[in-house]
Amino acid sequence: MTTDNTQPLSGRGGSDGRRVLVIGPRRALIEHLRARGIAFSVWREHAGFALEDAERVLTAPFWNTTEKLKRTISGAFGDTRYTHVIAGAEGAVYPAALARRLLGARLSTATTALRCRDKLAMKEYLAEFDIPMTDFMAESVACSAADVFARLGAPVVRKRRKSSGGRELSFVEREQDLVLQKDRRNILERFVSAPEASIESYLNGGEIQFVNTTRYVEKRHVNFVPADFDEAVLSTMLALNRRVLKALKINWGITHLEVYLTEAGLLFGEIALRPPGGYIMNALHHAYGFDPWAAFVAMELDEPFTFPQAPRGYACVEVLHPGRGVVAAVRGEQFVRAHPATREFRLKVRPGDVIGERQGAGQDVGYLLYVGPSPQARHALLDAFRENLSITMDGTVTQTPAGA
Repeated sequence: MTTDNTQPLSGRGGSDGRRVLVIGPRRALIEHLRARGIAFSVWREHAGFALEDAERVLTAPFWNTTEKLKRTISGAFGDTRYTHVIAGAEGAVYPAALARRLLGARLSTATTALRCRDKLAMKEYLAEFDIPMTDFMAESVACSAADVFARLGAPVVRKRRKSSGGRELSFVEREQDLVLQKDRRNILERFVSAPEASIESYLNGGEIQFVNTTRYVEKRHVNFVPADFDEAVLSTMLALNRRVLKALKINWGITHLEVYLTEAGLLFGEIALRPPGGYIMNALHHAYGFDPWAAFVAMELDEPFTFPQAPRGYACVEVLHPGRGVVAAVRGEQFVRAHPATREFRLKVRPGDVIGERQGAGQDVGYLLYVGPSPQARHALLDAFRENLSITMDGTVTQTPAGA
């Protein structure tokens, strides 16, 4: 645990009297605070982008126990009153809820934060409100592998209760391969084979201020913002979203709720109380024409924000990751950069680079974001970019989205 820098703190804070502690910083979030002249400090788990203008920077884990979190918050930031605490990452949600109480900031419900962080607590709580979801159980209470497979079927989905982006997720196909762990860290679920989507909501005062739906055309690789489902599916998604937000008593912030679209109806997947990944925030900007980070800060600071009433375009994000191996060649960069639909494009690898195994959705070797004037045009663009942009790995061609 290190305190990277500590600057003298005046009693007033930034130019508007606000002082913000950001736990789990995101670059765009910090840039917005800078642009507004809002004084900020940062607690991050790992060193990253430059933060020389932060009043304080703490580099330390987001501990697993409440007492260690409280000691860290009090020791690093307890001598200053912060008006607001903002969580930018999954693991920061519960520490931020505790920090708000300890530092005199705008309060949120700690139990809600915990339920949005712990998949088991989340699902046990929402099951009481008859939210439809796949069957699940705590691995720590399972009597035997045979009992697990008898209840959940094959494959069994094993997840860390407190993780995001598909990290530490596995599928156990056979009963003899399931070695039960009693450390209370995992949740086991029945596998769902169905398309997936998400709903992003901005809230303040307990009311939804803006909502978007995202279609996972290819999970962890291709996202459509907004989604192109028919009105009946969209209406059902939004109704489920409202039920979950009401049950969890979420008062303000941004939420990212994932669903399965099964033939029998929608199933709740999970919800996160923080900005989404997968470059969805970037896609919101280009699809709707507003700054999603400015809107996020407005919700956190209890400020009004004028949201658009409808999309002005239909965005697609392709997250690039070809799997582990050595990059042999990249084809189509010039096509992508010259195409009039391209809004953002970044490629982090070149021939000869070694790519490791993808551990979570947050790992990639680049991304491509483009916008079409209609859902139909967006589909045509997806086909065109897939045909023209490719990454060759060890003699094997992988076209966009360069999926493993």
